[in-house]
Amino acid sequence: MKAQTVKTGLKRFTISLFLGANICTILLLWLCVGLTFISPDFMPRLSLLTLAFPIFLIVDILFIFFWLLFHARLAWVPILGALLVGGYILDYCPLNFSGKSDKNIEVSDSTLTIITFNVGFLYKDEQQEEFIKFLNTNDADIVCLQEISKHFISDHKDWFNTTAFHYLQSANVAILSRLPFLSDTLSINYPTRSNRSFACWIDCFGDSLLLVNNHLESNHLSAEERDDYTNTITDPNRQAIKHSSVLLMDKLSEAVAYRGKQADSICSLVDRNAEKNVIVCGDLNDTPISYTYQRLARRLTSAYREKGFGPGFTFSRRSFPVRIDHLFYSSGLECSSCCIDKTISCSDHYPLIVRLSKKVQ
Repeated sequence: MKAQTVKTGLKRFTISLFLGANICTILLLWLCVGLTFISPDFMPRLSLLTLAFPIFLIVDILFIFFWLLFHARLAWVPILGALLVGGYILDYCPLNFSGKSDKNIEVSDSTLTIITFNVGFLYKDEQQEEFIKFLNTNDADIVCLQEISKHFISDHKDWFNTTAFHYLQSANVAILSRLPFLSDTLSINYPTRSNRSFACWIDCFGDSLLLVNNHLESNHLSAEERDDYTNTITDPNRQAIKHSSVLLMDKLSEAVAYRGKQADSICSLVDRNAEKNVIVCGDLNDTPISYTYQRLARRLTSAYREKGFGPGFTFSRRSFPVRIDHLFYSSGLECSSCCIDKTISCSDHYPLIVRLSKKVQ
């Protein structure tokens, strides 16, 4: 009898322990979502917790299977925890099973094909050749580029003369368009160390379209620093881990504070043109669970959220698989497809290819 009592007590203690761990995971999941409402300028280090959202989500999902196997009556706990932030889970990993996401979907005269691509400066001749081949193959109406050399267009004048592209460029951010520009570059002033955004008006579907191309604040992590961070995961030297983590936190928190202010400036521009068709795209350097992404998503529709499937990583570094390249559009437009082209290797980013059309009133 006494042994049975001890066994029962141990079982209850174990269940309570795992239940507490599950509840803590859910609270951290919710905290990640809550932080997207707070400008990272106030708490830059804490705002980095949003990067751990997929980790907390995976742990919560594992708890569902754990409870189903060992104490089915508590399976509702992790399920409820996930359901209460279900919209954010779909922001991070949309599940559009029936959506047309193929980049080769049939394109009509009323369809706008737009590409956003951080090309990584294309230092080598073979990278430039691959990029031009990519443009020739996709036949896009608008191409928004980030980290494009100031000399790329002038160095490829002969190729540009064979295309119908007009172009605008501000520093290392450029827009190529087969549609007529209705304005020159419209500068967006925000605090930054070296990054850039600009807007322009384009004649699209017989109306004016405000296009905003962005390369928001970079984390300024060198390839060596990324490798160092990866190595510390398995490095038994605790001092090395601590030193690397401190440097990483400093750089990431500084950059995320800049991006919060930059997102505010872009949203102000969107709000001032709320009655117009607007597209905001580019390398935002932030994941879907971030202040930057969610501020825009509360005003505009994310193309990948609408038509994509899965987490859709656009940054191809193996140490940091994330989706940081996005395209948002206003309510006057609708998306027929959105895909990430992972066949091109000239950059450490992958291009996002989106088909839009004017919504029938």
